[in-house]
Amino acid sequence: MLVGDIAGTPRFDPKPAVEAVKPDLLDCFNRARGANPALHGKLTLQIIVNEAGQVNRVDANRGGLADDAGFIACISHVLKTGAQFPKPGGMATVTAPLIFRR
Repeated sequence: MLVGDIAGTPRFDPKPAVEAVKPDLLDCFNRARGANPALHGKLTLQIIVNEAGQVNRVDANRGGLADDAGFIACISHVLKTGAQFPKPGGMATVTAPLIFRR
């Protein structure tokens, strides 16, 4: 799994928060591949982070070979319960491109 470029600022760098939960995201991928062996590819997430650095919502761009409802639900759960982002100074939308390889 690769985490692509995630835009940030010196005060709000969201990439380490995504990198920290990478093992759990890989677990989601491996479980989902059990039901869908063809699952792979790029999945771009929009992660809504509140002023405290907690994830409020995760949306995924639909389409492509990594578009699987159960997989996306697992990723959303991991980010909501396991990721702690820096405080963005208000609400923030983080765009996170993830690439999953077979």
